[in-house]
Amino acid sequence: MPDTPPRLHALCRYDELAHGESREFPLPDGDTRSVFAIRHQQRIYVYLNRCPHTGAPLNWGNDQFLNFDRSLIQCTLHGAQFRIENGLCIWGPCLRQHLTALPVRVEKEMVWIDLGTLAEPAWRAR
Repeated sequence: MPDTPPRLHALCRYDELAHGESREFPLPDGDTRSVFAIRHQQRIYVYLNRCPHTGAPLNWGNDQFLNFDRSLIQCTLHGAQFRIENGLCIWGPCLRQHLTALPVRVEKEMVWIDLGTLAEPAWRAR
């Protein structure tokens, strides 16, 4: 199967995310899903805002994706916890499953994500 060509999308400026901060972003082109970004140890990680267990959004409030000490991503529905660095579930009903990560690059102080790795939303695939 050939590699999917990159579909780069500018997410935000690098300095718009403070260390230890998480933030939700809508996807472009009428896609109703969202992604969230976390700045952790001077790197940016971006994941699809969907729990691998239920498919529900992970955030428990506006831009709230992290546990109380900001060391893990935490799902609002059942408290599953995921590593920031790789999206691996380390506690909860989706143990050993991963969040859907998006490739990230930082160029010219902008955070870019590759949407080419995401499956098309079900409503668009028909």
